[in-house]
Amino acid sequence: MKQWLLPFLIVFALANMLLGMMGGLGRMGWSYSLPETIVHHGACMVGGFLGSLIALEKIVPLKKPIFFIGPLMSAASLLCFIAGQTYMAILMLCLSSIVLCLVYGFYLFRNYSLYLTIALAGALCWAVGNVLLFSKLFYPKAFPWWMAFVLLTVCSERLELSKFLPVSRLAKKIFIFFLMTFIAGIALPFHLGGNYVAGLALVGIALWLMRYDVISITLKKKGLQAFTARALLAGYVALILTGIFLISLNNTSYSYDSIVHTFFLGFAMAMIFAHGPLILPGLLGWLVKPFHALFYLPLSLLFVSLLIRLLANANLIAFAYRIYSGWLSVTAILLYFVFMLTFMVKGIRHAKVK
Repeated sequence: MKQWLLPFLIVFALANMLLGMMGGLGRMGWSYSLPETIVHHGACMVGGFLGSLIALEKIVPLKKPIFFIGPLMSAASLLCFIAGQTYMAILMLCLSSIVLCLVYGFYLFRNYSLYLTIALAGALCWAVGNVLLFSKLFYPKAFPWWMAFVLLTVCSERLELSKFLPVSRLAKKIFIFFLMTFIAGIALPFHLGGNYVAGLALVGIALWLMRYDVISITLKKKGLQAFTARALLAGYVALILTGIFLISLNNTSYSYDSIVHTFFLGFAMAMIFAHGPLILPGLLGWLVKPFHALFYLPLSLLFVSLLIRLLANANLIAFAYRIYSGWLSVTAILLYFVFMLTFMVKGIRHAKVK
């Protein structure tokens, strides 16, 4: 693999994040000159950004250059969205999700494990969501499956780490039951109770993670370990809220917005904040683990922005604040990555001096 390809793909994935966030601001009322990214804000954020980074994390250790076609397609789908080639962009996301399934299949062929099976199920959910979007061009059809993609990917990672803890077989079976129940819930039409099944499952998953995840130990640590644990805990709280909203906000004003953004802003972004200092330097081959107390600032801003959005959606504060919550979310995410890059570079320079 060419040395420039991996940084290029990471930058391309971050470009999806940036234009996806611009699209989100556009959907909230701010205007700019890229209308297609407003419509496809979700595909840019979930497929172009999250999907690309998740795929890169799994592909890099394999040292199989052929698999890089997957994240290359998911990241490059942004260009097709900008050009107005919507179906071509979604087709690229479909193909990239199939490649990710093949990546997990390759891992499982070499060495079977439960956590990889869960990760494969997550990749399959991403593929299902992409195919539904391609066939219907209706985002609410795809989003539950994209939620499952992110959820199962995160749960597979946390389950792998739990091997260092005394987690019983029964506890693991309960966890698998909750995950399967969530998949059943999103497969059921919501008018037949699918939202209740999925919502209850999310609450169960979050409570399980709070009980059995390593955060029960790392919350007592200092530095990066403590930050990671607190970001994870905040994300698990957001997961509980997502479940509660699925159960209680049926057919209410802005319920869809509250559910989707509590999950993706509250849960998914908290997971990125938690894992970023470990994953991003590792992808680049940099032997640093960047951290500074300033990392708590974007984490706090992220959840303040989500709280404002939810309160405005529920008409508990002036609706106009909802627009500004979007800018606060964007500021939090950009600030996090600026801090990450700054302290990564600082860490490398410090290592060279030593």
